[in-house]
Amino acid sequence: MLDGEVSEKVDEVWGFAVPTRSGGRRQWPAALRAMAVERIAAGEGIREIAEEIGANKSLVAVWVKNAHREDPAPAFFEVVPPTAVKPGSKQSMAISPEDTAPTCRICIGDADIAIPPGYPTDHLVEVLRAVRASQ
Repeated sequence: MLDGEVSEKVDEVWGFAVPTRSGGRRQWPAALRAMAVERIAAGEGIREIAEEIGANKSLVAVWVKNAHREDPAPAFFEVVPPTAVKPGSKQSMAISPEDTAPTCRICIGDADIAIPPGYPTDHLVEVLRAVRASQ
């Protein structure tokens, strides 16, 4: 080692080498951060994970927040209006007034959600949040 050079301290956390810079800040590997976020998403608490790895809980919370930003979930969904039988068409289907009422139908993967007219918007918001959180 040369004069004036300070060596880095390296700790091992969950099998990952976590170097500590001369200023005392740790360089958390991306794989370790991803593992922490996965465990939190699986139900463990931010505080428990932070204590286990020796990190500040606000830092771990930032990892979780940033992971949600990088979530590859689509920013939009295709909304397809229901098709109605045109008058005079050769199809012999009787359409009741209930069948022609406008509805909203959302298809995400295997989930198929039909929202009837007049459905409370606050409930709809909760349904959409639950669907998004499940992905």
